[in-house]
Amino acid sequence: MKFIILLTFVLFSCSPGQRDEKANIQKGKLNLESYTFTNSPFLSLTGEWDFFWNRTPETIKATDVPTQITLPSQWNDRKEKDEVLTGQGFATFRIHIILPKDPNVFPLAVLTGEQDTSHAIYVNGKYLGGSGKPGTSKETTIPQVQSSLVIIPYTGIKEIDLDLLISNFAHRKGGPWNDIAIAPFQKAQERLTNHKMNEAILASVLGFVALFFLFFYFFDKDETHTLGIFAFSFVVLLRNISTGERILLDWLNLPYQAILRIEYFSWFWAAPVLFHYFQTVFPIDFPKKVGNIFYTISLLLTLALLLPSIYFTETASVYPIIFVLNGCFLLFFLVRSYLKKRSDSQILLFGSTLLLIGAINDTLHAELIWHTTYIGPLTVVCFVFLQVFTFGKSFRKSLDHTKELAHKLSSLNSSYSRFVPKEFLNFLGKTDIREIALGQQVQKKMTILFADIRSFTEFSEQLTPKENFDFLNSYLQRVGPIIRHNGGFIDKFIGDAIMALFPDDPNHAIRAAVQMQSEIRLYNTHRANCNYRPVQVGIGIHTGTLILGILGEHERMEGTVISDAVNLASRIEGVTKMFGASIVISADTFIEASDELGYDYRLLDRVNVKGKADSVFVVEVLNGYDPEKKALLSKRKDDYTIALEAYRREDYAEAEEGFSSILDEVPHDSVSKIFLEKSRSNLKPINLEEAN
Repeated sequence: MKFIILLTFVLFSCSPGQRDEKANIQKGKLNLESYTFTNSPFLSLTGEWDFFWNRTPETIKATDVPTQITLPSQWNDRKEKDEVLTGQGFATFRIHIILPKDPNVFPLAVLTGEQDTSHAIYVNGKYLGGSGKPGTSKETTIPQVQSSLVIIPYTGIKEIDLDLLISNFAHRKGGPWNDIAIAPFQKAQERLTNHKMNEAILASVLGFVALFFLFFYFFDKDETHTLGIFAFSFVVLLRNISTGERILLDWLNLPYQAILRIEYFSWFWAAPVLFHYFQTVFPIDFPKKVGNIFYTISLLLTLALLLPSIYFTETASVYPIIFVLNGCFLLFFLVRSYLKKRSDSQILLFGSTLLLIGAINDTLHAELIWHTTYIGPLTVVCFVFLQVFTFGKSFRKSLDHTKELAHKLSSLNSSYSRFVPKEFLNFLGKTDIREIALGQQVQKKMTILFADIRSFTEFSEQLTPKENFDFLNSYLQRVGPIIRHNGGFIDKFIGDAIMALFPDDPNHAIRAAVQMQSEIRLYNTHRANCNYRPVQVGIGIHTGTLILGILGEHERMEGTVISDAVNLASRIEGVTKMFGASIVISADTFIEASDELGYDYRLLDRVNVKGKADSVFVVEVLNGYDPEKKALLSKRKDDYTIALEAYRREDYAEAEEGFSSILDEVPHDSVSKIFLEKSRSNLKPINLEEAN
C-alpha cells in the first residue's frame, strides 16, 4: 500500500503542472498586442479560425468568404457549400494576429502537434515549414505525421496572417486535431526537445523491461508470466515509438503507411496481450474463453491492416469500444482476484485502473470528444514499474524459497556427509551423494588407522545400553575431530573401534594417534573425578594401497575400503594388546614417516599376523604414553635396543639382564616385561640341560 501511495504521488507530480493559456480566437482574429508570454509562455491557438475548403494559401482570393471552424477539430461530417465533407481533402486554416508590442518576446515560434496527415505553415503567404508535403490530390501529397516548429519572421510589422494547410488522402480523419501553440522560440524548442527526450527515455525503459523479462523467461521457462510482461512491454514500446513525436523515424526512414500500421498493430494488441499476462498470473480467475474472444478480434483487425490506410483507419471508430470493453473485463476479473485475496492482486488492480483511465482519456482526446492531454505514456510507465515491483516481490519470495531449499539441501548434504564422508566422494570424483553408483571405485595409497577400546566387552557389561551409547558418543566426540584436524577422515565405526584413512601423509596419522592418546588421558582425568573406570585405547597404523568403492546392491549400497593393507592395519592394532602398547605402526609406515615430527620410536619385533604368510616388523611410538613414562622409555631406548638384539640372536641371558635392568627403572614397561618373560622361558630348557 505504501508503494501505491508513493507511485500515485509520483504520477501526479510528473503530470503537466501548468496548462497552456488558451487564446480564444474569435472570427479568425487574435490580438496579442499586450500579451507578454511571461507568466504563460505557451499560448494555445484555440478558437474560431477562418476555414477555406479546397484552398491553399496561394490560391485564396480576396473575394473568398471563409467560414469558421473551432480548433482543434476535424472537418469530418462538416457541411460546406451543400457538401458533407469526408476525411479526405485539403483546406487552409487562417488567423489574423496582431503581434505583441514588446520586442523582447521575439523571436516567436509556432509549435504544432501531429496532424493528419501532412501540414504546412505559412506567414503572410510565405512557406515556413511543416510535416510531409501537402498537396491537392492523393498523387501530389506526401503524408507524414510529426510535430513541427517554425519561427515567425520578425520584420517590424505589427500584423500577420498565419495559415495552416492540412492535406489528407490517407487517413479517415482530416483536420488539425492536435494543439497548435505560439511561444517564444527557445521555450518552444525546449518543449519539443523534452517531448522527444521523454519518449526516448520511455522507449528505453520499455525496451529494457521487455529484454529483461524475455531473457528471464529463457532462463526459467516455467515462469510464463514473464513472457506476458515482455509481450506487453514490447507492444507498448512499438506504440510509443510510432505515435507522438514518432521517434522511430529518427532511427529508420519509414514511409507513412508503415509507421501507421505499426501504430495500429500495437493498439490492437495492447489490451489482449495484457489480458493474457493476467491470465498467466491468475489462471483460475481469468477465463480463457474471454481472452480468446479478444484475441480473435485483434487478429481480424490485424488482417485489416493489409488494406489501404484509408480503410483500416476506419477501425479506429469502432475499436475504442472493444478496447475499453477489454479493460472493463480486466478490471472485473482483477477485482474478483482481489476479493479472493490473490497475491499482488491489489497492486495489479491499481496499475490496471491507471492504464484504463489513461487509455480512455487518450482515446476521447484523440476522437476530440474532450480536449485534455495525453496521459497514456505516463500511466504505462507507472504500470510497468508496478509490474517490475510485483515481479521483484515474487522474485524475492522465489529467491528466499531457493535459499531455503539450498539451505535444506546443504543441511541434507551435511547430514549425508556424516554417514558417507565427503572425502570419500571426492576420491571417487563426485561432489554429490546422488551421483554415486554401484561399483564405482578408485585405487590409492593411504595410511590406515585403527583405534580400539581394550576390554570393551567387559567394560560395557557394567553399563546399561543407554549408558553404553552415551559413553561411546562422549569418547568419539573427543577423538573424531583430532582425526579430521590432522587431514584424515573416519571411514567407519566398528562397534567401539574406529577406522580412519589419511590420504596424504603417514605423519598425519602418527600425529593424530599421539594426540588421541593425549586426549584420552585428559578424558580419563574427568572420568576419575566422576568415579568412572579409565579408558585404554590401542592404535594400530599401516600404510599401503587400497581400493575405495561402492559395495552392495541397488537398494542398499555402502562406501567401503577393501585391501590387504586394511586387514594388516587391523591386525597391527591387535598387536597393541599383545604388547600392552599404546601406538604400534608397521615398518612400511615407519619408513615413510619423516623425522620432522620429533617422535621417539622403538622396534618391537617381527610378528606373525593372522592372515599373512610372512611375519612383519612393527614399531612402537613412545610418544603415545604419558610424558613421564615416555621420558623414561626414551632414556633407556638404547638399552632396550641392545637387549632386543641379544634376544633376537638367542642370547637370552644377556637379554634377561638387559630387560631386567630396564624394568628396575621403568617397572610399568609392558614391552620389556614381555621380552623378559620370553627370555626366562627360553633359559629354562638350557638350565635343565646343564643340571642333567
